[in-house]
Amino acid sequence: MKKIAGFDFTDPLTFIISLILLVVIVFLRYVLLSGAYHWMVSKFGGTFLKHRLLYTPLNHSKQIRRELVLSSYSALIFGVVGMVVLLMYQLGFTKIYTDLHDYPIWYIPVSVIIYLLIHDFYYYWLHKWMHLSPVLRRYHMAHHKSVRTTAFTSFSFHPVESVLQAVILPLIVMILPMSLLAVFITLFLMTLSAIINHAGLEVYPLGRKAGFIRRNFIGATHHDQHHRNMKKNFGLYFTFWDRWMKTEK
Repeated sequence: MKKIAGFDFTDPLTFIISLILLVVIVFLRYVLLSGAYHWMVSKFGGTFLKHRLLYTPLNHSKQIRRELVLSSYSALIFGVVGMVVLLMYQLGFTKIYTDLHDYPIWYIPVSVIIYLLIHDFYYYWLHKWMHLSPVLRRYHMAHHKSVRTTAFTSFSFHPVESVLQAVILPLIVMILPMSLLAVFITLFLMTLSAIINHAGLEVYPLGRKAGFIRRNFIGATHHDQHHRNMKKNFGLYFTFWDRWMKTEK
């Protein structure tokens, strides 16, 4: 049986202490990244970034407090799923590897792209289902209470939705070989993408030359349309599922 840095996560006390630490790390990472991004939007949104703002900044203090509470639940659930993945790795149930020589170096970015494509496919249909199902829609509306979204909206989900979002991670790493470095890169890109898409500031290139990026990658403008019109734009990273399914606005 594998151990990670000498720790045995099958030991209940080790598991619980590690879980608490992981939840704190996940929540602090969210707060620091979202807080820094929100500060940037607030600080420079009225000056040289003004042409990139999707709407006039408002006093979001009450909304952000609600988002922080929901995000703390999300951090707990994501932390639990993270510990499950660590335990699965220790027991040999995942394809995660730590020796970079197990696969070619070029496979690291390839595995990240494959993960994002699988995740995008899963999330599109899950997201659409959460709008079509009366039961799941009730939970998903906790996220949609934020119409004019902020960077803090990125983790603001009902616990039921957080579970549905998180279960895909252990399933993917059971079948897709990924280095530990690739897993960390993927988690960072997932968090950064969620923040970018909710901050109300378009960071992708503007103008005619930006056609390829804006046409294929979901940014703040694309996702803001979903919060304004909940029948369109269900994708997570890429726009092609919305185009193929005729749900792009």
